[in-house]
Amino acid sequence: MNPSKRQLANTWRNPVTAAILKNQIQRDLRSLQTDAMLHALIGANDPVLIDNAGRLAYITADAARACHIPNDEPDLRILHGAARALAELAANAGDRHQHRQSITSGLAAAERLLPRCSVWAIGTAALRLDQLLAGPDGLTVYHITQPAEAA
Repeated sequence: MNPSKRQLANTWRNPVTAAILKNQIQRDLRSLQTDAMLHALIGANDPVLIDNAGRLAYITADAARACHIPNDEPDLRILHGAARALAELAANAGDRHQHRQSITSGLAAAERLLPRCSVWAIGTAALRLDQLLAGPDGLTVYHITQPAEAA
């Protein structure tokens, strides 16, 4: 059965539906954090590491911008460095060990930044990421490191 436009418009106002969505966002984020960190620490699959860590870096950076965390925040700068390391790893496959410390530091910085972001900003960032990945240019380092004014 297809819900009516009115039902869809009121879904977000329903506190039960909002709680379920919030729980799903948090669950998906924890899963992404765990996968990214495992691949950074012990994984041998560079494309999966780049994908998971890049997704987490973008979501964290975009949510931080939405929550007005300044770009000169130390943890955000560490996250930007990890994004650059991921880009270098993508360009030079097999250099995982050279970039491992930068990537793990960036993932740890994301863990410290995410509690300062609202769950809804994180969910919105994940939706923006899906739009970027569906676009012709995909995700680039600029999308993660861009200043808040450019977003």
